[in-house]
Amino acid sequence: MNRTTDSAARAGRTPGRRRHALLGTLAAAAALTGALLVAPEATAQSPITEYGPVPSSLPVGGVCEVEFDHHNNLWVEQYLSSQIARFDTTTGKFTNFDTPMPLSMPGGMDLDGDGYLWMPQVTGNSLLRVDTRDGSMTEVPLPWAEAFATSLLGIPLHTGLGLANDIAWGPDNALWFTLGGLNSVGRYDPHTGEFTKYKVPGEILGQVHALFGIIKPGPGRTVVFGLPQMNQVATIDVDTKRFTRYTMPTPASFPVGVRTASDGSIWVGESLGMKLARIDPRTGHIREYPLAGPAGILTSVLNGLGQGSIGNPLPSPGPVAEGSDGNIYASVSFPAAAGLGYQIARLDPRTGDVRMWPTPSSASYPCDINPHQPGAIWFGLLTPNKIGKLDINAT
Repeated sequence: MNRTTDSAARAGRTPGRRRHALLGTLAAAAALTGALLVAPEATAQSPITEYGPVPSSLPVGGVCEVEFDHHNNLWVEQYLSSQIARFDTTTGKFTNFDTPMPLSMPGGMDLDGDGYLWMPQVTGNSLLRVDTRDGSMTEVPLPWAEAFATSLLGIPLHTGLGLANDIAWGPDNALWFTLGGLNSVGRYDPHTGEFTKYKVPGEILGQVHALFGIIKPGPGRTVVFGLPQMNQVATIDVDTKRFTRYTMPTPASFPVGVRTASDGSIWVGESLGMKLARIDPRTGHIREYPLAGPAGILTSVLNGLGQGSIGNPLPSPGPVAEGSDGNIYASVSFPAAAGLGYQIARLDPRTGDVRMWPTPSSASYPCDINPHQPGAIWFGLLTPNKIGKLDINAT
């Protein structure tokens, strides 16, 4: 384990958690999915229930991240169709909202202290605030790397090279977001309108980070994010702006999923390493947990076939989260549609035992995971354009 610590200088101020798949790959994924056997919405043997398809202006809207608001509605990102859907978990009704800019590719979401939903517009070089009461949206342009801004037939178009991809509400009551196109992380104070960016020490190929990087609230007064192209996970202290980086023990493990557990540890999905990892930020110690050997892969295949569901059986984890039962859950699909995974994994951190459940839909590409409803894990399913729920109590 290699742990390094760096101090980042505060950048000059200027007023003003999966993107995770390439468009060409998604077209191939959609074609393949149409040819695969599609299972029923749920089976008696499966603790997973699927809802949808999510209404979309495209055959594959790009369902990925899901986030609960303060009224128990689940908001669903569709980054290919540039839409945000609201799902009423009581009635099962979807309501769709278009982003102000077409092809804006809305990224990862989080709520601020006032209950507004925020996300980056990856290609729109801006942040987007959604009022969860009525779905109305406000764009906040990033002050860096604007490449193009105009209007076509009254439709606003603006692009840039910041490539903000994911966002997190920090312990300093500000929004922190990835800024891979500038090899940085950004900060926005929604009450003052102040933007700041901080160069990630040593970061290279930030565009890879922009496609796959995830940022989440970290332990203590930090936010945590993955640097998959550097085989590292990093935190930044929101007060001192001090970076701490952790190098994963497995070379080229491609750490993409990061999440802080209730005990302050950081959990990581190592996609190419096919492992989950736990980082103790107090000591820097990293423990890895292999997800499955050959026997486990065979079991996964047979479990899927038992309910008519197939896909890539390799245990390549993406986003991770701690469930209300204290176990660690992960979406099992390499974070690009070419992975075509179709499973949700559970790791018992006390014993190291791993169990996986296939989704009813084949090659579903579970793209995100949300643990905020007690007794359940919710996730987006990209290729069938659905959302899924794993009932923890039924496992």
